[in-house]
Amino acid sequence: MSEVINPGDIRAGCIYRISLRNFVTFRKVTLFPGKSLNLIIGPNGTGKSTLVAAIILGLGGSPKAIGREKRLEQFVKTGTSEAKIDIELYQKPQQRNVIITMTFNKKSSITWYIDNKTVDKKRVLELIENLHIQVENLCQFLPQDKVHEFSAKQPPERLRDTLATVGAPGSVEQLKDLKALRAEQKELGTWLHNNQKELQELERRNNTLKKDIEVMKERKKIEKEIEVCEAKKLWLEYLELRDKVGEYDRDSKKQARRKNNFEKIIEPLKNDLENVKKEVNGLEQIKQAVNTEILAIQEQITETFDSIKNQAGQLELVKAASQKRKERYENRKQELIEERSKLDKLNMDKVSLREKLGDQNDLKEDLAKTQKQIGVTTAALQQFKYQKLNLKHEIDHNITPQIRQYQERIRKLEDVNEERLRILERSKPDTYKAVMWLRQHLNLFEEEVHEPMMLKINFSDPKYARYLESTVPARDLIAFTFESTSDMNQFLKIVRSQDLRLVNAVQSKGLPEKSDDIRRLSYLGFQTYLVDTITAPDAILRFLCKQYKIHKIPIGNQHTYDNSDRVPPNITKFFTENHLFTIRVSSYSGIKSSSTREISSANLLANSLDAEQINSLRNQLAELQSTESMNRLSIDEINKKLDILENNLRELNGTREYIESCIDKITSNVRKINLQIEKVNDLTNDCTFDLEDEIVMCKLKCKDCALKQCRLHQELCGIMKAMQKKIMKKELCSVKLNISREAILDRDAQLRERLKESREIEEVLQRIQNLLDAAKSSAKQKQIEIKQCCKNKLPNEPEFPNKEMFDALPSEQQALDTLCCELRTRMGLLDAGDEQVIKQYEEQEKQINKLQTTLKNSSRNTKELENKLRRIKAQWLPSLEKLIQNINAKFSEMFANLNCAGEVKLVKDGSEDDFDKYGIDVLVKFRAEEQLSRLTNYEQSGGERALTTAVYLMALQALTSDVPFRCVDEINQGMDAENERRMLEMLIEITTSGKASQYFLLTPKLLPNLRYNEKVTIHTVMNGKHIMDYKDWEYEKFLENARRYRPS
Repeated sequence: MSEVINPGDIRAGCIYRISLRNFVTFRKVTLFPGKSLNLIIGPNGTGKSTLVAAIILGLGGSPKAIGREKRLEQFVKTGTSEAKIDIELYQKPQQRNVIITMTFNKKSSITWYIDNKTVDKKRVLELIENLHIQVENLCQFLPQDKVHEFSAKQPPERLRDTLATVGAPGSVEQLKDLKALRAEQKELGTWLHNNQKELQELERRNNTLKKDIEVMKERKKIEKEIEVCEAKKLWLEYLELRDKVGEYDRDSKKQARRKNNFEKIIEPLKNDLENVKKEVNGLEQIKQAVNTEILAIQEQITETFDSIKNQAGQLELVKAASQKRKERYENRKQELIEERSKLDKLNMDKVSLREKLGDQNDLKEDLAKTQKQIGVTTAALQQFKYQKLNLKHEIDHNITPQIRQYQERIRKLEDVNEERLRILERSKPDTYKAVMWLRQHLNLFEEEVHEPMMLKINFSDPKYARYLESTVPARDLIAFTFESTSDMNQFLKIVRSQDLRLVNAVQSKGLPEKSDDIRRLSYLGFQTYLVDTITAPDAILRFLCKQYKIHKIPIGNQHTYDNSDRVPPNITKFFTENHLFTIRVSSYSGIKSSSTREISSANLLANSLDAEQINSLRNQLAELQSTESMNRLSIDEINKKLDILENNLRELNGTREYIESCIDKITSNVRKINLQIEKVNDLTNDCTFDLEDEIVMCKLKCKDCALKQCRLHQELCGIMKAMQKKIMKKELCSVKLNISREAILDRDAQLRERLKESREIEEVLQRIQNLLDAAKSSAKQKQIEIKQCCKNKLPNEPEFPNKEMFDALPSEQQALDTLCCELRTRMGLLDAGDEQVIKQYEEQEKQINKLQTTLKNSSRNTKELENKLRRIKAQWLPSLEKLIQNINAKFSEMFANLNCAGEVKLVKDGSEDDFDKYGIDVLVKFRAEEQLSRLTNYEQSGGERALTTAVYLMALQALTSDVPFRCVDEINQGMDAENERRMLEMLIEITTSGKASQYFLLTPKLLPNLRYNEKVTIHTVMNGKHIMDYKDWEYEKFLENARRYRPS
């Protein structure tokens, strides 16, 4: 930072010090100029002009302003790498000087400093501008190589430089504003004239079109009314559908409640049925146990009856024996012989019976075994009958209803094509009509024809539908597939003749492409290829593989999305769970680019056949049918077993009867033998036969037999009572079983009825749900159609277009149809005209309105522009004219002192407001016989041009201005001695009087005997290899030597 302070009498911006290092010819030099006139003298080539160059460059000027070297690095001293310029300037009174430093090197790298602090050039230029220094203004800086340019300047340039030097503050900006305003005014005037002509032409054209346009507008208005009518019809249909949606929704909820109520009823019925079945099983077991007990009691009864029979026989035998003994007593010998003969015969019969029938004990054992087998067979028979009843009940009341239910569910799921056909009818009516026609005329085609792909394609899982719909456009999904080209051409010709224009068809034949093994990509989360999710005819699959490469498009999951950058480069398209990735490689640059978009839900394929669910249901149905078949097979097996058991039972009963008959024969024979033995014994021992004793003994034996029979009858009575209890218990069980079975049948019937009603409710609920879904879909479609024709707004939303017209229309469908018909009739009476004419008219009308508005605004802008121009001109022009007068006065006066004539005047080579043609002309004459002539680069000699330039600059110097210093380099070159002397004397006088600016005049020599004063500072520039440092000079000695050599 400088220590020098402006004492107050020095203008801010004057140069206090110039220091150079390694700059052009100077290795190191410092110049302290005076505050007034500084005459810098020295031989040519010593570096005078280098000081001017240093001032220009050091104060932010460009090398072009110097007029010599064009590149900055040429100002670095040869043999060095960096140059430095220090310029110290005065600031305002009582402020320290400011030091501006510039360093640069051979690479033109520049560094700026202010007071030794690094700054950018913008900060330096702001400081210089604030100090009113203009290094590129020739009226302030006139380097040696720019002297000739002053005379060559055009008047407008000279005016600008003069104003920048001595003009009032802001006068240059005002001139720029005036020029810009005038240019804008001219441009606006031309534009207004052209637009007025264009407006007149457009108005003329539109007047000729107006009548036709009115008719067309009337037609457009009616068309608009028809459009609003159609929108109102759609809205009424939407409201009707909305009401239906509400009604169906209420019905659906009502049926859902009924279903829930039935489920609450069905569950207890099922539980009761199971309980009754368990009770029946228990009763069956009790009944079987009672049957076993009854069989055992029957055996006891049989044995008791046999004992009673034996006692009865014994009683008969006693009576008979007593009678015989009586008879034998009378005929003992003959009877004994006969009785012994009978006994022998009975013994022979016994032997014969034993040989023929076997031992009695063995027969009893066989009878016991047979009766046991009969009991087991009877129990098995009852068990199998019970199993058969249960199996038949299971088939009739459980399996068969479930089979029907699953068949119905499968039928409904397989009905997806009908739903797709309804979607096709709503969205693509032409294609739907073509499908209906094709189904009736398939015989016209030679090879197989496939209906639109959307009707033929199904998926292993409905979730895959959106992937295919994101790959294949709708035009192909609704396309018919022909295996013969001739068939396709014939079909298209027929449907076109029926005005079905929006029908598409493709040709494809053969087997589809095979996909690769997806397991190779499983590490990236890929699960399947798109083609493997589809079931469709081969021709359709082949077309999709060929056209869209679906056999090469894998489907992945979130893991695939997270590792998408690792997918092999041969896969150019793949799906993650919710995104589609497409990879492209430029054929020119080879650069790989990828795009990703989110997958939307399916539309045309939304109602896809749920193959997985259908397969599941079919598997369950197959299981039920298999169970039914197995149960029926089991029933057949049980029937066979029942037949076998019944045959066995019949055989066992026959065997039992046979054994019983054999036992009866043996028992009877034994009883007869015993009786016969008694007879023989009685006859043999009847020698001492006493009739009275015989009667007593007979009575005793009869009494004993009777008592035994009584006991047996008592036992039989007890057994019969037990038998009766068991039979009653059995009958009770039978009654309970019948009641329980009837209860089972009753509850089963109730359950079937409830299940049937539940299925009916479910079917009704499904139908209502289908109607609800269809109504919702239709309502949504109507809503979309309304929005499409009403700027995406609904009538109940704000900003609905044509709201008043819409509300004024009838609210009944029939009245709307009548109004639409009437409007169409009226519209048919009006000529449609050319749509382009309306468009042209409206465009021209818009242009007319726009031009009218623009012209109105522009007229206002023109007035504002003119007022602004007049206001600025009123401020600027008087001061300019006064300035030119002052310059002219000084210039003329100085030229008169030189015995010449000169004039400075303001020229206007155009109208009064053509400010870009305002300029300053300098007129001079150097000889009495000449006329004043304009200063040009070829009219005057070099000396005359230099003198004129110098005088003009001195005239400016004589005027008070904010310019802190001026610099002129060798302007006196080419002048004659007299003019040179006069010029220098005037310069000294002007620059050293009053508060003139600091002035630098560079000249190779000084004229002798010039009148100097103390404000003139002379700087001598000498340069060379042997020049001593200026600090070592002895000024007094130099002056003494100079006086010595001064001529007397």
